[in-house]
Amino acid sequence: MKPFSVQRLGVILATLLGLGLLFAAQPASAAVSGSSFAVDRKTAAPGDQLTLTLSLTNTESTDIYFAYEFIQPIWPANQEAGAFTVTGCSGDSTDCAVNGNNANFHFRAPIAPGETRTVALTVQITSAPTWTGPYTLNWAPYVYYEYDQASGAKDQLWANGLPELATVIG
Repeated sequence: MKPFSVQRLGVILATLLGLGLLFAAQPASAAVSGSSFAVDRKTAAPGDQLTLTLSLTNTESTDIYFAYEFIQPIWPANQEAGAFTVTGCSGDSTDCAVNGNNANFHFRAPIAPGETRTVALTVQITSAPTWTGPYTLNWAPYVYYEYDQASGAKDQLWANGLPELATVIG
């Protein structure tokens, strides 16, 4: 058996780096077009209720046969324990799981090309705030759907929140 050498280590590291670059260059999931989001109030007071509207329009050429969405608040609102609660949802979903400050659901499918499904989430702002001064409540949605039985799937996370979902609580 040959002794281990620095050259051999270099070849191994170069191979690993090459494989890493190859796999890193693979395309990620495509961004979700046809998603839209809105909140009914840009400012709110303690005790108010907000309605978040989350819609998905099928922009594909085939039916969407599976569609999932998860939504949660972003920082710093996600650090405000008890400041607000998602209280329910309604609309074009087959289920809805609410867990404190976040929710997830499946849009009713199939969704034909050009059709839209919409879900509304209600959010209750606490009437006895634990914070001082105004803060911005913003949301980070994640949408995933499958549209082509062979291989079509798209997803997107709006990790930094969306201006159209921001509400200043004062």
